[in-house]
Amino acid sequence: CALAGFSTMLFGLGDLEGSKNVGLMALRLQDELDTQESLPRVCFVVYSGMLSRTEPLKEVSEKFLHAYKVGMQTGDIQIALFNARLYCAMSFCSGGGLDELGRDIQIFEKQMIEYKQELNLKISFPLKHAVLTLMTCSDNPSHESNELFKESKNLLQGTLLKKRSYASNYRFYCICIAYIFCDYDFAREMIELRWILEENLCKLYDSFGAGHFYDCLSSVALARKTNEDKWKKYALDYFEMTKSFALNCQHRVLLLETEIDILMGNTDNAIMKYNKAINAAAEYGFIHEQAIANERAGDFCLSKGDVRASYYYGEAYILYFQWGARGKAAHLKKKHSLEVNES
Repeated sequence: CALAGFSTMLFGLGDLEGSKNVGLMALRLQDELDTQESLPRVCFVVYSGMLSRTEPLKEVSEKFLHAYKVGMQTGDIQIALFNARLYCAMSFCSGGGLDELGRDIQIFEKQMIEYKQELNLKISFPLKHAVLTLMTCSDNPSHESNELFKESKNLLQGTLLKKRSYASNYRFYCICIAYIFCDYDFAREMIELRWILEENLCKLYDSFGAGHFYDCLSSVALARKTNEDKWKKYALDYFEMTKSFALNCQHRVLLLETEIDILMGNTDNAIMKYNKAINAAAEYGFIHEQAIANERAGDFCLSKGDVRASYYYGEAYILYFQWGARGKAAHLKKKHSLEVNES
């Protein structure tokens, strides 16, 4: 545990290589000693730090799941459920199937209630409703009947800003949903909330790099919508942040490069670049971001009067549906009047 903590300290100080080496050393020592009691804590600390940037995210999520199971067996309930929560967050960010994730969240939620783990339960709330929104909502997610949106009002009104870590976590899931459903006004509010939180919070919840990624995508969309230079600047800033997490998700960099090039007027070979991002997302197994890349390629084709738009929208629909985001698939189908076979 001491080595794992030292790895985290080095990570916070910016010594990424040192953090990785010490983290791997902590894991090797854990394996050699084979002490089950310390495994959940070591995994929780090491894999939520530097190794979440370098190791395949789907493999990391399985480490969290294993640590949860060991913690429940050894009686370290709080840390076990910390690992369960990170497993769910990692699964969401790496494109894990939403049906299975939804079932897992329900199981963990019951355990959190049973063992009175109020902090874990509260932090899990936005992920639960983000998953439900993707699965069931085919309209604008910022409608007042949506649980995710109703709680976000409290964030914007400042009633939760004193709980900044929770607000940062909540903001991440809100901006994911806002961007995926093309609700850029809602996305703007969530980015502006980020600025407020950054004033007094040394580290925002970036959810394994996905936070910067969705902030960048949203900034690009807002730059197109408003034609305001500030959004171009934010897009470039968030792009640089995303690149620091790109070792295990290079497809994000490829998609952002394409989006920013088009924003800046460089549309040469745009479809080839989108295809690279799509193929890379498929290789990493990030089905949700493969869907997003297809949808953006469809938008580009549509803006140019290119008949390939229907192909890319169709691919996006299929991928969203396979991910389990049936609400988003229906939203896309309705928006572009798609004729698709849902079987």
